[in-house]
Amino acid sequence: PIIRIPRPPRPTFTKAKLSSETELRREMREWVQDFEVEGPFDEDVAALAKYLRDVVVLERNTGKAVGIVRWLEWVVGCLNDDGARAGWDGAVKKVKDGVNEGARERGLGRVDFD
Repeated sequence: PIIRIPRPPRPTFTKAKLSSETELRREMREWVQDFEVEGPFDEDVAALAKYLRDVVVLERNTGKAVGIVRWLEWVVGCLNDDGARAGWDGAVKKVKDGVNEGARERGLGRVDFD
């Protein structure tokens, strides 16, 4: 007899349970636009970092996590106000740290986001 172990549930982001790259990119763009001036809330940044860590560890999809971070970095780079961008740059760094944490947990090297 073959014993089948079900896959763990896919990590999802936000109450809307987003998981596809297209949905996540749209959400990132809207998030940055909506909070362009005041910057992101720390708890939102922490939630995204944890989600992308889970993508690396549970989904085992480092490419997806890196793609989302690069997209977020690009959207932030399009901001016109340097003051606004400074707050978002810190958020991008924290999100990258979350991806690298997941990579460390999997025994992978440091992730290259370039």
